[in-house]
Amino acid sequence: MTTPSAADPRAATRPQVPEQRPAPARLPEERRGRTEVSDRVAAKIARCVARELPEVLDVGERDGLPWTRSPGAEVRDDHVTIALDVVVAYPAPLRSTAGRIRQHVAARVGELTGLRVQRVDVAVTDLRVTA
Repeated sequence: MTTPSAADPRAATRPQVPEQRPAPARLPEERRGRTEVSDRVAAKIARCVARELPEVLDVGERDGLPWTRSPGAEVRDDHVTIALDVVVAYPAPLRSTAGRIRQHVAARVGELTGLRVQRVDVAVTDLRVTA
């Protein structure tokens, strides 16, 4: 810490800087706070990453009556269950295509959200002939 000199009249107006304090100890990552991912956000991410596959032409939101519709994603604690309605290019082998969608969506949703994907349900709702 510096003290003002009596010979320098500006010294009295200079701010005095206290000695540098040590940086506070960093908390472990799990104690810094909580990140919550809503069902809606998890479903949107799942739809976006499903579109990354070339054989997936469209991914729709789950539709139906509100009391019969199953959610596009359901987040519980650090787990998520996903349900997708997809339109696939014809002629694609449906079973293996659905398997690729499941694997890709589970890996990418886990990577992007940090959630553990328990299940990915894929409903192929339409086929489209591609040129």
